[in-house]
Amino acid sequence: MLDRLSTPVNAEAVANIAANSSLARVSWRDRGRAPPGYTKGMAVMFAVVARKLAQGDSAALEMARAVSGDSGRDALAHYAPQFAALGMRNDVSGIDTLRHLFVLLIGLGMRESSGRYCEGRDMSANNVSADSAEAGLFQMSWDAHGASPEIPRLLADYQANDGGYRAIFAEGVTCRDSDFSTFGSGTGAAFQLLCKQCPGLAVETAAVGLRKIRTHWGPINRHEVELRLEADEMLQQVQSAMGGMAAPTFDRHEEPTHATLWLQQSLNKLGADPRLEEDGIAGRNTMTAVSQFQRQNGLDVTGFADGATVAAIERRFGDGQVQPGPNDIATWLERLVRLIERLQMQRTMPTPTATPTPAPPQQTEQLRKALELLTAILVPGADGKSPPLGQVNGALGETLGKLLNGKKTAIGIIGTALTALLSHVPAGTGLGEVLAMLTPAAGLSPFTMPIFLALSAWGVLGKFEKWSQRTAPPPRIPQ
Repeated sequence: MLDRLSTPVNAEAVANIAANSSLARVSWRDRGRAPPGYTKGMAVMFAVVARKLAQGDSAALEMARAVSGDSGRDALAHYAPQFAALGMRNDVSGIDTLRHLFVLLIGLGMRESSGRYCEGRDMSANNVSADSAEAGLFQMSWDAHGASPEIPRLLADYQANDGGYRAIFAEGVTCRDSDFSTFGSGTGAAFQLLCKQCPGLAVETAAVGLRKIRTHWGPINRHEVELRLEADEMLQQVQSAMGGMAAPTFDRHEEPTHATLWLQQSLNKLGADPRLEEDGIAGRNTMTAVSQFQRQNGLDVTGFADGATVAAIERRFGDGQVQPGPNDIATWLERLVRLIERLQMQRTMPTPTATPTPAPPQQTEQLRKALELLTAILVPGADGKSPPLGQVNGALGETLGKLLNGKKTAIGIIGTALTALLSHVPAGTGLGEVLAMLTPAAGLSPFTMPIFLALSAWGVLGKFEKWSQRTAPPPRIPQ
């Protein structure tokens, strides 16, 4: 079964997964079991939005963005402790964060409407204007549309194409004629009606709203919405059945990278519309531009620059108008830093029975400095500046010197990076045993010795460099 508006998915297969899931048997607090159509419909809409995410749809990208620090607007931030207790991490943009948002959304629908797609406004409230009257699964009103331009765009899409899987959501639900009554006129009244006639609209607009205006929902504000592991398990089954629904992910906390900067510069020279901000951040506009380029050049539309996309961009320039592809060394260094970050977070990842231990607040910035330092040494000039000193001392004196306030200590920024890696060496391995034997004699902590030795060697190299450049007096040989 294919819905006319939504990105095509095998709705029947997805609905079967939902019907046989443990979520279908859950008794929700104060609400009982969900109507069969609600569980099935939410599973189908997750599959639809996940497909849209893979295609670079701007609304889906907004839903799937990594959790922000703004708990006043972002429901994922407001519910961060509850997600952490269930082991659901939302710090990386992409399919996992989208899935967890749908877990919250499923709980919200049960709280607001008991899963009834045709639910009218709350009759105990006085919200009877076109913009304030609530409607549909999530009791959303049109006055939330100012939170994101994606909400009016979604309304226009559904008005033009209908759809929204109403037939699926209707299973087990009895609607009265009065349920489809609207209040006021104009766009607000049209939104009320369409949220009930096309439940997919209610799902997508509420998903965007939860990321931008969480205060719109009282049960969210009061933490009354249940997060159920059964919902996440069902959605994971849907994701697996749809081939993993590989969707683009972008950098945690939107950190700038050399590869992304090159990508933005290249796409701008190729006429990206709108023009991209060349900031090295793989945000929504960059991923949309990548998707457009891929579509125009017959590539798989994924929204991220894989090898085929980079090669296609380079082929468009045969006369030196654009620099070659992103430097391999710099790119690998960036990946190294991200690996270190992931390893550190694995150690602090909470369990349902443990209180999460936050990572040191300056860790990410230190790792970023480590990247800058390593890039300055291995890829001189990558930052567009001419190093005033040699590679070794230029990096030490300028980058490391600034970071450590002029203290060229051996336990510096490179120690941060190496310690993060070496701290994962099992004690029973050969390397672990060697480290354990070396460090006590020197009076250093278990993983400080190799860092100390490495940076001591670096210091010797720096001295050799100065001698070769005649910027330091030659060594005195004892008589």
